[in-house]
Amino acid sequence: MEGLLDQWLGYRDCLPLTLEPLVEPPGTAQLAHWHEQNLRTLHVIAILDERHQRGEPGGAIESEIERLHQKLDVVLELLGAVVRARRGDLPTRPVRLSREGLSWPVAPDSPAPGTQWLASLDLHGSAPAPLCWPVQILGVHEGEVCARFVAMTDALGAAIERLVFTRHRRSVAGARSPGGGGAVSGVSRQ
Repeated sequence: MEGLLDQWLGYRDCLPLTLEPLVEPPGTAQLAHWHEQNLRTLHVIAILDERHQRGEPGGAIESEIERLHQKLDVVLELLGAVVRARRGDLPTRPVRLSREGLSWPVAPDSPAPGTQWLASLDLHGSAPAPLCWPVQILGVHEGEVCARFVAMTDALGAAIERLVFTRHRRSVAGARSPGGGGAVSGVSRQ
């Protein structure tokens, strides 16, 4: 159990996570739908994350472009607020996400090992949809429920891996900057 999830770089954060039991494995068409939706969502998140990485503008054209970006940021925040209101306020919980799966603290209603669930994880407040994928509950390790993604495609796994790596870079940079030691989220290789 631990070897499968621990061999991958993992990202820790407090995120909305919902689980729905799967009575039967999803069909090919449903997996294809989730695959495309997840790739679009991860692409949007990558763009939103990239926007916050830009530096200060240098010249007049760069200043004007930066002003336009700031206005677009306001529109994106408003759109994100509409999306969040439509979804409702979901409670957050500590989650570790990696290319191969995810884990979260054990709770009284934790799923039983060997069962399959549909995991929906909101990775960004302005993303159009949560990351949705079937998971197999592996069991409990060090107080956390460990779940492996089922039938994960290489493209989707690579997109999740890029997200984790990007968030890792940001947490390292935040920890190195003055006053950056108080980050809520982090990355681990456990």
